[in-house]
Amino acid sequence: MKVKINSLTPGMIVGEDIYSLKDNLNLKKGQKLDQETIDQLLRSDIIEIEIAESETAVGFIQKNFENLPNIVDEVVYSKWINSINDLFHHFSKEEIYVSLNNITEEIYKILDVKEYFILNFMNSFGNDSLTYHSLNTAIIVSIIAKKIETPYIMYKQTVKFALIHDIGYAMLDERIINDFESEEKNALIHNIVAYKKLQDLKATLNHEIIESVLYHHERYDGKGKFHLKGEKIPPLVRITQVADAYTSLTELGYTPYQALSWILKKCGFIFDPYYVSLLYEITGYYPTGTKVKLSNGTTGIVLKRNEIEFFPEVLVDNETIKTGPDTNIYIKEVIE
Repeated sequence: MKVKINSLTPGMIVGEDIYSLKDNLNLKKGQKLDQETIDQLLRSDIIEIEIAESETAVGFIQKNFENLPNIVDEVVYSKWINSINDLFHHFSKEEIYVSLNNITEEIYKILDVKEYFILNFMNSFGNDSLTYHSLNTAIIVSIIAKKIETPYIMYKQTVKFALIHDIGYAMLDERIINDFESEEKNALIHNIVAYKKLQDLKATLNHEIIESVLYHHERYDGKGKFHLKGEKIPPLVRITQVADAYTSLTELGYTPYQALSWILKKCGFIFDPYYVSLLYEITGYYPTGTKVKLSNGTTGIVLKRNEIEFFPEVLVDNETIKTGPDTNIYIKEVIE
């Protein structure tokens, strides 16, 4: 049934997919409405939406791009998600140490950075969205850390931090997805709440991880809450921020190309240019999932970057096309 926006109440179930880049809306059929989402809808140009008559599912899981393979096997993905979910909701000194170590070591062993990646992630729209976001962020951080040959001890600290950087939202039970420039209350306090609650784990977690949780929204230009600037911001934060932003924006409905463009515009302001350049090296100019028109008139989806970032492999009608001088096929334009 159709319901006027001003008649929506928390707990109602969305009965249709709703996407608006302008209003930062990416609602999925089956998603349960909360007050924050209703407020977003009220600020949009949408007049009414379809509401499911039966409140069955409160969320669901999907790949970013259904016709592309996952970056990680779905069974492994699910195992990691379950471990992170348990960690976020029932963590203790022993559990956080064992879980973080196990997940970090498995990510290290399974992700092989010798070849270019198909950056296709699983996402959850609903109660588990934070868990999936945390894992996706950690996967990109792992790739970056391996690319620059981070020593294993430092690698483990970095990926552990990436996994729990937003744990404050689990403690608050309400998440703001793109929180880099948000003035929402939970966006402003989630890092402080987590920092205070993690104090009891100082003997288990490296102090740099706990400090980084507090500072993970500092800006490279020094205009963040604590006014840390440049290299005074912990390196764990600077490497994780670019991955955090990329996964958050694509989760909101930005195309990978739009997400990368947004991050590039904030380079030197919010983000460390060095780590932005590393993200760019991984994704290429045309990240996985970018819809493009080729010089031969066909359209397709970028599969992964190649050695030369401007000539990625493109999936056209389930056939992989190599672009560049060898095939004389080039990307003519991005279709957004």
